[in-house]
Amino acid sequence: MSGEGSYFVLAEPEKCTGCRACELACFAAHQKGVAKTVGTVTTPVIPNLYLTRTETIRMPVQCHHCENAPCLQSCLCGALERKDGAVALNPQKCIGCRNCALACPFGAIQIAGANILPELAGHAPVFKCDLCPDRENGPACVATCPNEALRLVDTEEELRAKRIQASEASEAIQNSLAKASEVRGGQ
Repeated sequence: MSGEGSYFVLAEPEKCTGCRACELACFAAHQKGVAKTVGTVTTPVIPNLYLTRTETIRMPVQCHHCENAPCLQSCLCGALERKDGAVALNPQKCIGCRNCALACPFGAIQIAGANILPELAGHAPVFKCDLCPDRENGPACVATCPNEALRLVDTEEELRAKRIQASEASEAIQNSLAKASEVRGGQ
């Protein structure tokens, strides 16, 4: 992933079983240099995405890295910035004001205060999807999902593909109309 395109992870709820592998992969990918195994994790597991469950749907919710990101616009201290097509967080600048979380239309930003992580008393860090910029193979959640319910979307490529599909569909309709007109004219 490079360039100034706009990327985000798209969840397909009909494929999601709610296994939470995406959450664990996300958490593990963001534990800088700390190799942990089950039973040795001593901090709360706080992923940068969250699985949402209702009676009818299961799917992870994460940052869409919006082009005109409300979170970015609401950040008073410049902790959020556009970087390589993603809305990235600089945790050293974050003051925990929560404006970004309130502004996010997807509810994709989590604030973890001292009630969750006592060692962070006085500083409420923001947790949000960063598209795993340190991973060569893209986001950990996408690579880990056993049902392929997640995929990395390049917005520009997706729009280009949809325009091609629309053009092909329009051409097929025009051809059908032309053939129908020929049939009517020949009778």
